[in-house]
Amino acid sequence: MSARIRHATPLDIWRISATRGRQHIFRLNPPYTLVQPEALSHDLLRSQFPGNPRSSFVFVYADRGAVLGYVQARRRWRREDEWTITTIAASDRAPDHIWEALLEEVCRAAGEEGVMRLFVKVPDGEPLMEEFRALGFTRYTNERIWGNLYFGASGAPSTEPPHPALRRQANHDAWDLMQLYNSVTPPVTRSAEDLTTHQWRRTGLPRFLRLSSGPEERSYVWGDEGGSKGSTALGGYIRLLTAARGHWITTMFLPDAANRALYPQALDYVLWKAARIGSKPVYSGVREYQVEAEGHLEERGFHLLSEQALLVKYLTEPVRVKEPALVRLLAPKRGELVASK
Repeated sequence: MSARIRHATPLDIWRISATRGRQHIFRLNPPYTLVQPEALSHDLLRSQFPGNPRSSFVFVYADRGAVLGYVQARRRWRREDEWTITTIAASDRAPDHIWEALLEEVCRAAGEEGVMRLFVKVPDGEPLMEEFRALGFTRYTNERIWGNLYFGASGAPSTEPPHPALRRQANHDAWDLMQLYNSVTPPVTRSAEDLTTHQWRRTGLPRFLRLSSGPEERSYVWGDEGGSKGSTALGGYIRLLTAARGHWITTMFLPDAANRALYPQALDYVLWKAARIGSKPVYSGVREYQVEAEGHLEERGFHLLSEQALLVKYLTEPVRVKEPALVRLLAPKRGELVASK
C-alpha cells in the first residue's frame, strides 16, 4: 500500500506511543503544551464517543502499516471556526517531504470544516518556519517566553502580599476587558485574533463540576488608575493558569505609569497563589508590545527561555453582499410631475 495521510485511529495512537523515542516532536502551542501532559491519546479516544463535540483533529502519514508522522490541531477556545496546530512529529524513517504533506493536509481539512483561521506558534530559528511561510502563514506578533523552572514556596512571599487594587474577574468585566485588549493591542494583532467579549467570560461551573480535566484558571483585574479618558474602565488584567506540569501567567495593562506600577503588585500576588498550590515551573509569555513586564519577571527569578512567532493563515473570509430590499412604490397623483432619478 502506498503512503497516504488520513485521520488517526486508536491503533495509530498506539503505534505513535510505541515509537516515541524515534520521533522528532515539535509541540507548538504554549502555554498548553508546556503546562499540560501529552493529551494525544486522550483527545482521540474522547472524540470516539457519539455526540461528543470534536475539539481535536489528528492526521497521520502512514506507509505499509507504519505511522511515519502526524499532526494535531485543536479548536481554539470558544471558537468553532478557528484551529490551532499544537503538535507535529515525524519518525527518523520519514521522507523529507513529510512536513509539507502533513501541513497541507491539516490546511485542507480545516477548510473543509469551515475553519476561517489557522494559528500556530513557531520558535525563532526553527527550520519548520519556512514550511509554514510557504503555505501562506503570516506573522502577526512575537512572544518571548520567560520561566522559573525551579519555582516553589521560596520563590514567593511567605505571607499574602497586599493587593488592594486587585479583585477577582467577573463575567460583567467581559466588555471592559475587550476594550482593554483593544487599547493595548496593535491593529494587526487585533485583526488576526478577532476576539469577542464571549472569549473574555469566565467558565461558569465550579471546577469539581466540570467534565474536562483541563487547567484551572484564576483571573484578576484592577480599575484604571491612570485616569485615562479612553473607553475602558479597567487598567489591567492578570491570569494564573495551573495544570499538571506547571503554571502560566498572562498579563495585560495600560501603558501609563500608574497602571504599570500596579503590575508588580499583581504579579507578586499570583506568584504567592502559585506557591501555595505546590512546587511547579511557572512560565509567562510576554508579547512584543508589553516588554515592560520583562524586567519585573527577571527580578523574580525568571529567565528568558525562547522567542516565538505567532502565525496565522486565513482560509476563508466572510464577504458582505448587498441584498435587494423591497420598497413601497408610491404612485403619483394624476397630473403631478415627478422628477426621475
